[in-house]
Amino acid sequence: MTEKLTPIEILKSKQNFSNFMADTPAFIVSTLADYPQADGKVILEVAELTQNFETFANLLDDPMVENLPQPPFVVWTVTNPKDRVLQKVRAINKYATSGFGIFVFKAFLNGDKIDFECLVKPELKTKNRATSLTKTNDLQLDYWNKYVEICDELGLGNYQISAKAQHYADLKSLIKSIGIKQTVSFKQNYVATELNISNKQKYELLLKHRDEIEKITDELNWHNLPSNKNCTIRSSYYVDLSNPDNYEDAIRYQIQKAELLVKAVNMVFEQT
Repeated sequence: MTEKLTPIEILKSKQNFSNFMADTPAFIVSTLADYPQADGKVILEVAELTQNFETFANLLDDPMVENLPQPPFVVWTVTNPKDRVLQKVRAINKYATSGFGIFVFKAFLNGDKIDFECLVKPELKTKNRATSLTKTNDLQLDYWNKYVEICDELGLGNYQISAKAQHYADLKSLIKSIGIKQTVSFKQNYVATELNISNKQKYELLLKHRDEIEKITDELNWHNLPSNKNCTIRSSYYVDLSNPDNYEDAIRYQIQKAELLVKAVNMVFEQT
């Protein structure tokens, strides 16, 4: 059973990896959720260690694919992606019609767990996209205006933001070379407080003190993606944002988490 295996054992065996991917990870589910056309669509999943274009070709050769009611999405997860294959996948996505598309995810070891990065995905096509964006922007602005109001009431100017019609708001720098960002997602019903760390040595130092930090902040999500210059440490809170009455609870959560993250990170830097 894969639950008894270590992440390293899973990532070193084709069969172990395939078994592990049978339960689609939350990151992949979340990525697909951004595509309204994925609702009800057949998803063809394939997992392998080293990416091989022949694997993709064999998948489409299956007679079952010919009888699908609509063009599928292919979710291709690998541990060792190949640039030439990725280039072909991007070309297919660019010229694909009728709703066919390919996602490529890279699985990698991040500390003591397996994380994922989306390397390739189809163009996001939504109906009435301009209208949808305008509505979302209005909700975002309402949320951040409420954030400004509550932050003022609490007298916590260090955690204040400028309200704009966008999904994130930056706080002023409270930790040297580390940015603090508050985010809100009305589509996925969550808010988050995130540290963006441009210095990977600082990230590794904080990771060594993860237990101490999380005693103060509770559990966090730690990400050090190989393809990104920045690392992130994030705390997320899922809440029904379709109800504006829940804004205050979500905002107080974000402000509190920002305070605790600053306290915890400064504590580590003062000790070292």
